[in-house]
Amino acid sequence: MCEQQEVEYIAENSNWLETSLHMNDALFRIAFDYAATGMALNDLNGKWHKVNRALCGITGYSEHELLSTDYQSLTHPEDLELHLEYTKRLLSGEWESFQIEMRFMHKARNVIWVLLHVSLVRSPEGEPMYTIAQIQDISSQKQLEQKYRSLIEYNPAGIFSLNLDGKIDGVNPAMEKIIGYEAHEILQTSFKSLIAEEEEHLLILQNGLENDQYNHEITLTHKLGHQVFLGAKDVPIIVDGRIVGFYIIARDITEHKKTKESLVLLQQDMQDVIRKQQGMTFKFKKVDGKFIHTLCDGELIYRLGHTPEQIVGSELKDFISLEIAEKKEEYYKRAWQGEEDVLYEGLLNQITYLASLRPIKRDGQVVEVIASCIDITERKRAEEDLRATKEMLESLITNTSDAIDVIDLQGHVLQINDAFERIYGWSGEEIIGKQLPLIPDEQKDELKQIVNQLLSGGEITDYETIRLHKDGSVLQVSLTISPIKNADGETIAIAGISRDITERKKTEELLRKSDRLAVVGQLAAGLAHEIRNPLTSLKGFLQLMYERGPNQQRYYDIMSSELNRINFIVSEFLIIAKPQVIEFNVKSLKQIIQTVIQLIEPEATMNNVQISLQMPKKDPIMICCSEFQIKQVFINLLKNAIEAMPNGGEIKVEVYQDQQEVNIRIADNGNGIPQERLAFLGEPFYTTKEKGTGLGLMMCYKIIETHQGKIHIQSQINAGTEVYMTLPKSLESSNEYSMLAMADQSITR
Repeated sequence: MCEQQEVEYIAENSNWLETSLHMNDALFRIAFDYAATGMALNDLNGKWHKVNRALCGITGYSEHELLSTDYQSLTHPEDLELHLEYTKRLLSGEWESFQIEMRFMHKARNVIWVLLHVSLVRSPEGEPMYTIAQIQDISSQKQLEQKYRSLIEYNPAGIFSLNLDGKIDGVNPAMEKIIGYEAHEILQTSFKSLIAEEEEHLLILQNGLENDQYNHEITLTHKLGHQVFLGAKDVPIIVDGRIVGFYIIARDITEHKKTKESLVLLQQDMQDVIRKQQGMTFKFKKVDGKFIHTLCDGELIYRLGHTPEQIVGSELKDFISLEIAEKKEEYYKRAWQGEEDVLYEGLLNQITYLASLRPIKRDGQVVEVIASCIDITERKRAEEDLRATKEMLESLITNTSDAIDVIDLQGHVLQINDAFERIYGWSGEEIIGKQLPLIPDEQKDELKQIVNQLLSGGEITDYETIRLHKDGSVLQVSLTISPIKNADGETIAIAGISRDITERKKTEELLRKSDRLAVVGQLAAGLAHEIRNPLTSLKGFLQLMYERGPNQQRYYDIMSSELNRINFIVSEFLIIAKPQVIEFNVKSLKQIIQTVIQLIEPEATMNNVQISLQMPKKDPIMICCSEFQIKQVFINLLKNAIEAMPNGGEIKVEVYQDQQEVNIRIADNGNGIPQERLAFLGEPFYTTKEKGTGLGLMMCYKIIETHQGKIHIQSQINAGTEVYMTLPKSLESSNEYSMLAMADQSITR
């Protein structure tokens, strides 16, 4: 149908409508205009053709405003598609009318809910002409309905809705969460199918119709198969005064049930623990002025010679002597008066036990007292043993001849013994609580160093130093210092044992001087013997020269050689005996050895001797030394090795190191030294060489010892000799080891 025809058709029908309306105008207008519900005539496009006052009141628009628009503009956007679908089905003849709840937009822009009933009016030829709509405002009803739905949907309690047949017609989200099923899975199924136990809940419903609610527990089967315990209320659903179903409002009490069961088990376990414990637990109350025991159990009660049946319900005097009962009741009274941790010891059947009483209060009032007892028999014995040991130690400390003092970490004296007063002159009253007055001013840092060494885990044993007597005199003492630790292993004090060695030191000095004189005599005798031989030769040649006259050149040469020999012997003796100031510096050991080898190599080549050097290639070896003296040692040792191989051979020099020391090995394959002679090497004027003095090797020993090293010689006949030396890699300070090589020190060495 074209647009012009459609206009003509509408106009013709409008005329017919007006004619028809005119015939029933009075009746229709009254019914239309004054209807309680909204009324509207719409053309087939939805345009308002006629509206009544009720509709204007519902929408907030005037009649003129409504007639200038259509129902689509008033329909809520979310409901428009459904409304158009229903209208389409109405116009297609599928429906004669339809009813729908939908939302309109009020003129004030708020949403109103309406119940819309739409019918189709057709022409005599059956063609659709217009629609008649009845519109009822149901906003209040919808608001109430939403509140009701919200109450159900968001209620934290689970809710079932059942009809009278016991079928489920509603489940809220909380109940879905409790039982694991979604609503669509169980709607219209029998509630009985969910019940885990034979409770016949329907009988409860039928028998409780006259009650407003019924409280009970239900056990349901969760979707996953486990049981769920519910505490439930049944609320009837009443419509028009008639019960049409029930709400079951429930909460999940599964955890509560489990907790209750666990509590029962816990109580049983507690009873078993109390009964099987090594000690004893009991409780009592004050009833009519008497302390009556309400509980008593534990292994200790049987070892004390009683049973729980004897004690529960009884007073103390009912099972022990009156004298002991009266003493114990004093402790009972103190606990009943609210005193915490009342302790007492008891002795029964040769068992010593310790009881601890604690009041149990409710609202600030003591209602009961609980006590626990433990067997302390072994502890009491241990205490007695400890006391005896303590007395023995105190006796030992008091009667020992060594001075003993205990100081804290700040140096304050905590305790001294009698020997301390005898040795140092100070009494306990004079120094306890004060700093030790024993240390000379020049050694004030000594105590701090000792404390640091002990705290770092070190030990101090037989440490010789000096201390001051009360009268100012200096004492030579030997100290042994130990840490005193607490139960956690922390050092809390320091104990020192000191022994006066002043007289011993004087005796040692006298012995040292005596030894020195003996050695000097030995050296003098050896030196006189060594010099006497060339002097005898000189005297003989001088006599020959006197007898034979001048021009005896060959005698001059021999005499010159013997004089040089005397000079050499005296020079070596002076090197050992003369006091020298030795300056230490950090030097490369590799450079020192290579320099010596270069110096000795021509002599070695002449004697068909090969010298090889093996040292670490990576890390340089640095030592703090006197370069001249260390070179002298290597020169003497290498010369000795060359002279030990008259037919040639090989000398191996090997150097290796660890974290603290440098180790040197010099090995030859010469004639070797007999075992019986090895012990005498290093003694003055003892030598295995025909023209040797023995002073060179003695000098090597002295130099290595001065450098805080060691030297050791091993040898076998026809297999060669090995010389082992050790030197420290580094020294704390070169100044610390700069020293004066005194004549008496060299002699004693």
